[in-house]
Amino acid sequence: MTCIKKINKANNTLEEIYALFDTAMAAFPFACAKQCSDCCTCNVTATGLEIAYIKDRLGARALEDIRVRLDRVRQSRRFRPLQTTNGFALACMEGRDADEEENDPSWGTCPLLEDGMCTIYPVRPLGCRVMMSTTPCRQTGQADMPFLALTITTVFMQFLEHLDAGGVYGNFLDLLEHAGKNALDCNRLPEKGKISGTIQNLKIPALMIPPEHVVKTQGLVTSLRRMIQENDSSST
Repeated sequence: MTCIKKINKANNTLEEIYALFDTAMAAFPFACAKQCSDCCTCNVTATGLEIAYIKDRLGARALEDIRVRLDRVRQSRRFRPLQTTNGFALACMEGRDADEEENDPSWGTCPLLEDGMCTIYPVRPLGCRVMMSTTPCRQTGQADMPFLALTITTVFMQFLEHLDAGGVYGNFLDLLEHAGKNALDCNRLPEKGKISGTIQNLKIPALMIPPEHVVKTQGLVTSLRRMIQENDSSST
């Protein structure tokens, strides 16, 4: 399969994953609303595949707007992950301690906001979509997320990473800045080490689902596995 066809197939699979996630989250009474952007910081993470998806789905004018916004605001600090979601699962399986990571919302807001609204909302990465709360964060100072919803978001992050296994994972804004200056290689950005502060996506070592949520998430897991299998079979 040619590179272009691989990109198109992976992008379509990613879009299916986003749609399934939105449907799953609709079952919870989240308080998030228009212009509720307290969680929209410069510390969101993404995969290289999601950056390829954004570049594919947005027009030239929107991409230029992203470039201008990124050039205009330069945070002195951003969250740069030391391990991926599947990397954390692997560490747990092997009995290793998870890496300690520093993440401070005060480092800055996302430059893609305009009047409290996301300028690329329809194509935002999963790292943005999972930021939800059943109570307004402004009132409590923190997000309030049901345990089952947290399990579901973790499962989706594991499958999305698996879809881009071998690609890169890092700060969303870092990846966007790189993609604005460089061509994408097939369905992902360059391998680990080519972009400072990024790490490599891994395949799922084990799903992080507590026993009490296995039955409740079974349907979602089955659907996600089917999406990944169909993507893999059509990419060979």
